[in-house]
Amino acid sequence: MKACVLIKVRPGRHDRVAEKIASLSGVREAFAVMGTADVVARVEVKDLKALTALGTQIGNLQDVVIMETLVAAEA
Repeated sequence: MKACVLIKVRPGRHDRVAEKIASLSGVREAFAVMGTADVVARVEVKDLKALTALGTQIGNLQDVVIMETLVAAEA
């Protein structure tokens, strides 16, 4: 299962949070962006249960304000 997670963080914390997220299991890459989100993470996990657990880990990180998960539609 593939997804992108859009993360809003406290001002000035985007690089630090992106580094922490990039180190989590299931995260293929994470980087700071300019726009409505501050960090985008590309994730790949085996199922919805794993995605939910990863989302909880990301949401519990210090300086994360809000996030939105976009699950890829497989063709």
